[in-house]
Amino acid sequence: MRRRTSGSSVAVAVVVLGWAGPSTASPEAVQAELTCRPEAAPGRVLCELRYRAAAGHRLVWADAIVTRAPEFARPLRGRVTPERFKEAGLTERKLSLAFVATTSGVDKVTVLARAVACRGEGEQESCRPAREELTAELRVGS
Repeated sequence: MRRRTSGSSVAVAVVVLGWAGPSTASPEAVQAELTCRPEAAPGRVLCELRYRAAAGHRLVWADAIVTRAPEFARPLRGRVTPERFKEAGLTERKLSLAFVATTSGVDKVTVLARAVACRGEGEQESCRPAREELTAELRVGS
């Protein structure tokens, strides 16, 4: 999937987070998407991680761990916690991942996206963890 932004392409990675262990929930309970905005010059570079729960599920917790970043663009934080998420309702969350680019370059950034999704209520509530590694292109300069 590609979108145009200011004449530059934006890399997008979309995955369905797999359940860790046996579950009565569908494996499509959580989807995650990682995008990085291309920057014309070194400095701050932003990537956005979006989580979306499937119909009938709600997100109750999520975080992200940067597991790989290029030498030219180091992450400002290695782990982004739930407190840094912007609420987008019970089924969606998004967070910004910031990097500091010291030079121009093109390379991949890898993030471990983790989430917990629940469905049902009360004694019928069922919650399961999900995790998936996402990769997106980080582009600085021409």
